[in-house]
Amino acid sequence: MKFSEETLMAYVDQQLDADTRAAVEAAMAMDSELARRVARHVALAGNIRAAFDPVLRETVPVRLLNAVAASAEHGAAEVIDLAQQRQAQRSRPVWRWSWPQWGAIAASLVVGVIAGRFSGPDIEPVQFAMADGRMVARGTLEHALSAQLESAQPDNAPVRIGISFMAKSGEYCRTFALAQGSAGLACRTGKDWRLQVLAQAAAAPPAAIYRMAGSDMPSAVMREVEAAIMGSPLDATEEQSARQRAWRK
Repeated sequence: MKFSEETLMAYVDQQLDADTRAAVEAAMAMDSELARRVARHVALAGNIRAAFDPVLRETVPVRLLNAVAASAEHGAAEVIDLAQQRQAQRSRPVWRWSWPQWGAIAASLVVGVIAGRFSGPDIEPVQFAMADGRMVARGTLEHALSAQLESAQPDNAPVRIGISFMAKSGEYCRTFALAQGSAGLACRTGKDWRLQVLAQAAAAPPAAIYRMAGSDMPSAVMREVEAAIMGSPLDATEEQSARQRAWRK
């Protein structure tokens, strides 16, 4: 399906009807060029917060300054917090876009924009998608969150699962790390794993990042865990039992 630039701009501004919006999102999941067109409109329109209510916890890469009019500090971690800081966002000057959030963009594009190093041929094109206006896991990440046990995962797994726990909200949540250096927290909501936070760690040896689990996670992820967790992390038996129930109580 073809979409005009006006339609894509209306999508970014949340001005489309539900059916057209769903059609655009479905097309973006299949068409990386369409995803890039939407990303360009997001950057130009400065409307990512209104579309997806994300916030920026830490600094922005220097190369994005002109696009987002935000400050950055060289070498700091880039963090997307999808669950917190909304109140802080409301107190900022109204300029309709706080970098970054993603407009249902394929993960290679999304994380590549954030980290600048997720464009290799081994990276699965779609790790995230939009569902009900929120970012959810897809592809290899979704499979790992659903099926992979922290207590039994290969060293070369493309996704490393950290801790699993029951959240105060009544959902199961799991931390994860990708081989390329990002890490995050996702919670099971219905049939989806909804992202709560995604962080790009400061420079570190790839092997060290790849092995991230538990307290080795970026501080932003651990802060989110501490705020959400009820009780203690699941042990190996509890983790396996939760998986058998498809992460439902």
